[in-house]
Amino acid sequence: MFGNNRNKKIVSRSSNYHLAIDIGTEFVKSAVFKEEDNEVIILGYSRIKQRESSMYAAFIINLQAVIEACDRGVGEAVAQAMEKEGDKFVIPNDVIIGIAGELVHGVTIMVNVERDNHEAKITQKEIDKFVEKVKKYTFSSTVEEISREMGLKASQVIEVNTTINSVYIDGMKVINPLGYSGNELVYKVFSTFAPKIHLDSINQVADALNLRLSKIVVEPYSLAVGLRNMKDQDANAIIIDVGGGTTDVALVSNGDIIGTKMFAIGGKVFTKRVQRELGVDYEEAEKIKIDYSNGAVSKDVDLKLSKAFEMDISTWLTGVEIALESFNDVKEYPSQIYICGGGALLPEIQEGLMTYPWLQTLNFKKFPKVSFIFPNALSSVLDKTKSATLPMDVTPLALARMHLENL
Repeated sequence: MFGNNRNKKIVSRSSNYHLAIDIGTEFVKSAVFKEEDNEVIILGYSRIKQRESSMYAAFIINLQAVIEACDRGVGEAVAQAMEKEGDKFVIPNDVIIGIAGELVHGVTIMVNVERDNHEAKITQKEIDKFVEKVKKYTFSSTVEEISREMGLKASQVIEVNTTINSVYIDGMKVINPLGYSGNELVYKVFSTFAPKIHLDSINQVADALNLRLSKIVVEPYSLAVGLRNMKDQDANAIIIDVGGGTTDVALVSNGDIIGTKMFAIGGKVFTKRVQRELGVDYEEAEKIKIDYSNGAVSKDVDLKLSKAFEMDISTWLTGVEIALESFNDVKEYPSQIYICGGGALLPEIQEGLMTYPWLQTLNFKKFPKVSFIFPNALSSVLDKTKSATLPMDVTPLALARMHLENL
């Protein structure tokens, strides 16, 4: 498939060219990249507008329309990469796809382990055995709890992925425990779960595009591990990705991901508010919303929309508060909030976060700073296309960067 490149040869899995796709409510964003010197090099990038009825709250509800949008997007990104790389370029056949949505849950599981032989060096076999034990003994209760919260049967909820966030060896934190020795280990394991139907639809997209699905990655997780310095021991931040259909929230404390939460309010809510207030169709409302965000509407329209957005922003901020409150055992919330995503450009988003009474509602010691994040804030990512420049482009590049992570 892949648009105009559908007749090109699909090469073997050994190719160093890869794909990442962010299937968003408003746009499908596709990146073609290669790994070079432990860095992700973006060679092709595209944004393709979704049909209005394709997605609902980050769930695929019109599979064929989404496949067609992905096909077009990948085709455009591949064409760019071909132009840059010339004859040496081969079309990738593996893909990383992001997952988001209100029913996607990320949790941190902390486990204490006392080793029998504290002088022996930690091996990959020991780590793998430990992760299997965590899954065997803790996942059933975790899935039961999450499924109740989702309102689904436990059999309908499955693991997306599990990774070790960090390890404390005799009280000292290490990112990768391989090769260390020690007696008492504290593992912080981050696991994500989602409805089976959600994962099945993503697999169907990959199959229809004749791609091997190498990873499905929870999008706020990719941001939390991908931003520069977020793995540092003193890293503390709240990361908020405002998409078209959902808002994704991740909490990082002392370099560890505490959890991820998502709720079904995004930029589409504000577009529909414009549609109702001004009596225009959806496409025109989206254009007016963007102009409003850029300060390019008349004074009358500006005042009308500013007033109209008040209730929606209030509801959205309550959603952020509930998401943060749901993280367990948070002694103090970080004083830094990072925002990205196409929906984050609405000025009321940043203003609302800056003026919300956080000190009265949650355990913040001081009012948090609120900053936009752009793709250049990601570590080990170089965009040779120079076209992924907006806050909405951070997540697809963060997904591409997950190629470097051992998930």
